[in-house]
Amino acid sequence: MARWYRGLLAGVLIMLLVPAFAKAPDKNDVRVLIDISGSMKQNDPQNLRRPALRMLVGLLQPGTRAGVWTFAKWSNPLVPLAEVDPEWKNQALALSKRIQSPGMFTDIERVLQDALDGWEGEPTSHNRHLVLLTDGMVDVSKTPGESEASRARVLEELLPRLKQMQAKVHTIALSDRADHDLMQRLSGETGGWYQQVEGADQLKRVFLKVFEQVGKPEGVPLQGNRFTVDASVREATVLLFREPGSPDPTLVSPSGERYSDSDLIAGVAWFRDEGYDLVTLSTPARGDWVLEADLDPDNRVMIVTDLKLETSALPAHLATGESIMMRANLTNKGTVVRRKAFLRLLDVGSHAVTPDGKQPLGLNDQAENGDEEAGDGRYSARFDSDRAEKEVELVFSIESPTFMREKRYLLAVHEPAELTLEADADEVRAVVTVAKAVMREGAVVELWQEENGSRTALVEADAGYALKDSVLPVFMKIEGVTKLGNPVSRTFGPVYADGSQPPPSVEKATPIEPISGVSEEGANRQAAAEEEAPVTEEEVTEESSWVMPVVILGVSNLLLIGGGLAFWLLRRRRPKEEVASLEDDIAAIGSSSADSPGEHDASFDIGGGDEKATRDREKAA
Repeated sequence: MARWYRGLLAGVLIMLLVPAFAKAPDKNDVRVLIDISGSMKQNDPQNLRRPALRMLVGLLQPGTRAGVWTFAKWSNPLVPLAEVDPEWKNQALALSKRIQSPGMFTDIERVLQDALDGWEGEPTSHNRHLVLLTDGMVDVSKTPGESEASRARVLEELLPRLKQMQAKVHTIALSDRADHDLMQRLSGETGGWYQQVEGADQLKRVFLKVFEQVGKPEGVPLQGNRFTVDASVREATVLLFREPGSPDPTLVSPSGERYSDSDLIAGVAWFRDEGYDLVTLSTPARGDWVLEADLDPDNRVMIVTDLKLETSALPAHLATGESIMMRANLTNKGTVVRRKAFLRLLDVGSHAVTPDGKQPLGLNDQAENGDEEAGDGRYSARFDSDRAEKEVELVFSIESPTFMREKRYLLAVHEPAELTLEADADEVRAVVTVAKAVMREGAVVELWQEENGSRTALVEADAGYALKDSVLPVFMKIEGVTKLGNPVSRTFGPVYADGSQPPPSVEKATPIEPISGVSEEGANRQAAAEEEAPVTEEEVTEESSWVMPVVILGVSNLLLIGGGLAFWLLRRRRPKEEVASLEDDIAAIGSSSADSPGEHDASFDIGGGDEKATRDREKAA
């Protein structure tokens, strides 16, 4: 009875939520804003903005709409906003040579206003992204007060518009003197990415990170400078970073043919620029390719294919202590692959890359650890943000005997608030900064000092909280709700005037699993429904039965130790007919990708198709 009730409740909830929230657009509108003020002569003396922009242009995918603006005192449309195609890319490559540093002032307000032209209401056909690169502060005039007023308008007028338009702002600060607070607020409050760059020579790698946040490209993993191309791949783009003095790279095909930038054939385009090579292969040969080049963790292989690794939407920012459910599945022409004979040959995984190394996340399709249904082709894993991290990379991968896929996402983990003590003349003040990148409006902050067990509350003023005694420690507590709908309560302290403090304590954290494709409001409605639903004895019993699945999962993880060797042995031990079946399926995808609508081979359908054919295939395997 309890199962039936929960199923009915879930069905009603989905019926309420789905009509209200349309599926997010699958194309992107990308507008790049590049600072050309005079200070760039010091911060980018070699004009490395040019090759960085050219790399981004080369990576932009068909179906994207893009434009480039330069700005200083004025805003100039360098590359007109248009659909990305070969003509647009050639125009952008040619116009990139005009990027210099001749301007006065840094009018960020003006270029943001110009770049927003044509964006009204919520996005319907394209996701909206702004990429802002600058090395300075808002600087519009020598008249006192005008620059400060312009900055205030950016935060009070333009930022709310950007949020209402659902435009994500990705900001890149190219100097220590840039307005980091402004750029962090623009990116954090819109769900974009912020990056401080120590030198212009890092711009290309930062642009790659931004591109992966924006384009979410389909990729295949590079393993020791080797990658596998399957028959479904129509095009592959190889990005190689090159250090000064490194030998020229060579690309070796599965049949042993060798390609370089000086010896090309039809179907291979090789673009060499300052510090990187971009190689595009049309209808690349099926099999294992080899790069004869320096190993670099930022090298990438991106592909165009109908056989895709798709994931749920992931936020760019999390609060410390928050959890998110990550979901992934394989699709063929937009249909989830469900056939068990096909799925059983896949190794699907995920891991988080932090300063401490790789952390496996246990992606599974076994109805465990948040996975909804076993064997449905949809894999799930939970990521717990147990501490503040400036940058975490989440990597999803699929490996099989004949094909591989990979996707990468960046996220930042923030404390919900920051407490600092500032001294001014004879007074010490406590200053609190709430992380608006992760916290909703309305968070409640309390500050106090303690002496001999007695607590004295501190009162907020314009300049901060005045301390009762500069020697006594300060404590802070923040309670509120994150943008993902999770209640958070954290206590910080004691904090002393010298800045020393222990880590904060978590008093309450009740994570809500986000629903893929559902907005914050929808998640709140789901949470409310769950709170009102009665908890039965059967539910308590089910939730307490986690020990055996965890033991089984632990044993399974031990069996996977060995990495590449174990995978090689697995390939060797699998029956030849299974591998052949998988190869036939991939080949069928490749051959059908060129078919015109209505000519798809009905006998091939890894997403389901003829049930009898599916059962016969599974029986044979």
